[in-house]
Amino acid sequence: MQGAFVLFLACCFISGMPACTDNQTLTDNQTTAAEQWDQFVSQSELTADLTHEQIRSYLQYYSPVIFKQANEYDDNHKGHDWITNFNYDQDNYLANNKENWSEELKKYVNQGAHPDWQIRPTLYAAAIKFYDHSLQTNSIILLYHVYHAKQRYEIHDWERIEIRIDNINGGPGSGEEINYVVITRHSLHNAREYPDADLNFMTTSAGKHVMIWQADWDFNPFNPSQGELHFVEESWSDIMELNANNATAKVDINNEGKTRFHYIFVDQSDPEATSFWNAQAIQTGNASSLASGKDQYTSVPMSEVKRITYELQDLADIIPSHLNPANWKDDLSVNLVTPVTGENGTTEVSSGIQTFHYTALDTQDPDEDRKGYIRKHWFWGVYIYGTEGDNFYSELGPEPWYQHQYFAHNGTRGDGSVEDELENRGIFLGKGEYADWNTSDGGFDGRWVQLFPD
Repeated sequence: MQGAFVLFLACCFISGMPACTDNQTLTDNQTTAAEQWDQFVSQSELTADLTHEQIRSYLQYYSPVIFKQANEYDDNHKGHDWITNFNYDQDNYLANNKENWSEELKKYVNQGAHPDWQIRPTLYAAAIKFYDHSLQTNSIILLYHVYHAKQRYEIHDWERIEIRIDNINGGPGSGEEINYVVITRHSLHNAREYPDADLNFMTTSAGKHVMIWQADWDFNPFNPSQGELHFVEESWSDIMELNANNATAKVDINNEGKTRFHYIFVDQSDPEATSFWNAQAIQTGNASSLASGKDQYTSVPMSEVKRITYELQDLADIIPSHLNPANWKDDLSVNLVTPVTGENGTTEVSSGIQTFHYTALDTQDPDEDRKGYIRKHWFWGVYIYGTEGDNFYSELGPEPWYQHQYFAHNGTRGDGSVEDELENRGIFLGKGEYADWNTSDGGFDGRWVQLFPD
């Protein structure tokens, strides 16, 4: 709005129109500029639909590079810190993921057992594209869930990376602007607004990949642990120098200083990034050579860091599993006004009121209480930006929850109260003027749409 008004004043000057010399004239000119801006918005910004291919390309372009610490302190724990996928063991049964990772992975790594397994490190992703009337911008929020089959004491792991991009117009790399990045550190929604010294990116011709450090799977009361995420505080040029000099594999991370890492995971869709790191996909034949086998206290040179590719899949791939009481327990009803659809547009979950199950089942622990996507605060956006623990599920209303509700944070920080968050720190998609956001203004709710081929 401000830019349009400045442009209007410049046009006044060049064309010789009278300058604004009093408040009334200023008001008149502001009204005219606003009307012209509204016409521009209605003709351009509000019609900036993205194709599925463009949405996929945003998720790929901004996919993170993950510097991962290991705590694989003996042969029985080699590969424990690999990222993997929900169905790595190919049995379509999620409740034994921790058990198989604990008891059978060592046989896969050390003996070549389970040749049918597909470790396939995966980040489960979704894009939420909307028009923000308050900021007058087309925006897209990118969600990435870094999947691990276990962490100490618990099945699955739920750390996520969330990136908001504003002023999108077409595919990525065409002038859009990063607003913020949020990462999970247990119950903390750790946020940085761009630009920030803590936000550093590996830049290639095909992407701008935020660099994130991740703790190992184990529990440590004195050090980062259990898969928590931190921002890498070193620039890409620093990382390139580290690699070129075969220096000790340590990076500065927020709140901790220099910290070891033993793995680098990079998106397979960026050939320049995978080539730079010489990253490989995990297969039965190379599994042993791609397992670090180092503990968290052992430093290694960069040449000994294991470089592994990951793939992007969809949060919506896992949504159907929440209908299966063999994988999850505890009920939550959601009103699906649109079906969950597969990559080719087929219906995976029908529209209507569906009863999902949201608490993970674990064959090793009947008291497991980890919550899956359908009951994750970041899946619905109902968390206090930049703070610890607080959420506002109550704002989703009584069950059944409306499928297309999502609180889109705007990247500003408040006083930590729910009242301030709702009033000043974002917009509630699915409510009020945004009731039909997913079917108007080029909106797209990728939480319920499968985009990436399985």
